[in-house]
Amino acid sequence: MRTVLKFIIRQHNAIIFLLLETLCIFLTIKNNEYHKNVSFSFFKEITGQVHSAYYFVKKYIGTIEENKLLAEENSRLRTLLTNVLHDSTHHIIDLKNNIQYIPAKVVYATTRTANNYLIIDKGLNDSILPDMGVISPNGIVGIVKDVSDNFSTVLPIININAHISARIKTNSYFGTTVWDGKNSQIIYLADIPYHIKLNKGDTVITSGFSTIFPEGIEIGTIVEFDYNEGNDFYNIKVQLKTDFNKINHVYVIRHLLQKEYKQIEQIIKNDKQN
Repeated sequence: MRTVLKFIIRQHNAIIFLLLETLCIFLTIKNNEYHKNVSFSFFKEITGQVHSAYYFVKKYIGTIEENKLLAEENSRLRTLLTNVLHDSTHHIIDLKNNIQYIPAKVVYATTRTANNYLIIDKGLNDSILPDMGVISPNGIVGIVKDVSDNFSTVLPIININAHISARIKTNSYFGTTVWDGKNSQIIYLADIPYHIKLNKGDTVITSGFSTIFPEGIEIGTIVEFDYNEGNDFYNIKVQLKTDFNKINHVYVIRHLLQKEYKQIEQIIKNDKQN
């Protein structure tokens, strides 16, 4: 503080001059229309340049993030390369799991209602049918609900009626996803017994217990967990891997042996009824 006071005392003439100069410029601009217009144009130009620089940096950062996501997706595809081919429609086929991945684009999406839904630009003409799984480059999205010739609606995991079989990657315990209709980045994993060991950061993946999703598709990571006294199960909060506020490109999962699987499933149901 003493150093600052000494500086002001030493430079008081220069400081007074700058203050008077600033006052003169202000009064000149205020009382002279020409100078006012010139000043306005100057500051407008400066403001525009600042905004341009800001959005350039923002776009550059966004490009870095997008390139990172593309690199991660390419890495996942390379791990499948020995078991993958492309059909005549350029769809990806995973020979190991008998799965066809049909690329699609999200043309409409809601994230702020209890009954959120998505619309994608692929339908019956692209072999899309109800009950097919939908994933993003990052992780799970939802399940196809209704289909027209060229479009499909998707019931996302952030819909109160969506329940997807999931397991914890580290210990293989499985449960069901539940959304409470609030945060589009958070879901809950139900039916996990409280006696097992959990850790924050554990990955939650699809269980593979149906032909909708293969095993191992990422759903998210555990961020919180606790349990109520007298309850046998955890309350587990999961941060979703897919950001539904940025969702754009997705893949529809077509299980090539789904018809055969359904037939076996029906036989088992019939046997139980007899």
